[in-house]
Amino acid sequence: MQLLSPGGRCCACRTPLGVAWLPELTTTATFAAVAAGGAEGWYAAAQYWLAFVGSALLLVDSAVQRLPDALTLSAAVGTFTLLIVAAAHHEPGSLGRALAAAAAAGVLFTVLALGSMGMGDAKLVISLSSLLGWRSWQAALLGLVMSFLLAAAVATFLLLARRSTRKSTLAFGPFLIIGTLAAFLAHS
Repeated sequence: MQLLSPGGRCCACRTPLGVAWLPELTTTATFAAVAAGGAEGWYAAAQYWLAFVGSALLLVDSAVQRLPDALTLSAAVGTFTLLIVAAAHHEPGSLGRALAAAAAAGVLFTVLALGSMGMGDAKLVISLSSLLGWRSWQAALLGLVMSFLLAAAVATFLLLARRSTRKSTLAFGPFLIIGTLAAFLAHS
């Protein structure tokens, strides 16, 4: 198995595999958003972990409308582990609220998955909501609201621009990740 070289080209034949430097730019942008939020300690480590894995999830979901279990599971395990360590070090925040926010969002999105939403979104929202829930209930709710509003705005634009139809699908994972980052910035 070969790793991709910077710029999204095959290491063996140099065939372009996507937009040049998009993975690197996406990761840089998510790290910059986390840094702008000003978190410290283990809670910041949890944010950076989710930004790192979230960058890959954002790109994969945008490309193929799938959120791989290996990445959503890694996001959850890493996030919960780092939040537990943050709680053990008595950092400001609430592990109980983080777990409750994760459970509530997971149940909501599992119900939505019975309709048009995917189970990958239900798995991803658990990590994202726990991270925002650590901070406050308002942050957790704001992240979800911002995600839905951003998705609605993009869907409306695509419909008006005739780039999609009412029956078109739209990957929701990127909106969850961007909405979460926006909520971090709004609550910093």
